This record gives sequence, structure tokens and C-alpha cells, in this order.
Amino acid sequence: MSLPLVVEDWMEKAECDIRLRKAKTPGCRVVELTDPVYAARMIKWLRVAEKVNIAK
Repeated sequence: MSLPLVVEDWMEKAECDIRLRKAKTPGCRVVELTDPVYAARMIKWLRVAEKVNIAK
């Protein structure tokens, strides 16, 4: 996953909060978004996520 691309797209288009952090799993990153519609768009756009968890 290219986090700089996620942040760039979010800064230009999103109207939600974002949180980026390292996952407990080595080499993985977590992107938390407050808008589930935008989160689904990011998943579809990146198409690299093996594990996806959408929580409210």
C-alpha cells in the first residue's frame, strides 16, 4: 500500500477524518477512516489489501 497516495487523495477529495498507524503485524499499516463510503472507495482503488476490517 502506498500511504503517500492515500494521504494525497484524502487531502484533495475526502471530507472525513483519517488515522494512519502501524499494525501489530510486521510490514502492515492501518488506515482508519470515519466515512465507510470513502473507505470502500480506497479499498477498491488500492486493490492490495489482503485483510479488510470495516468497523463503526
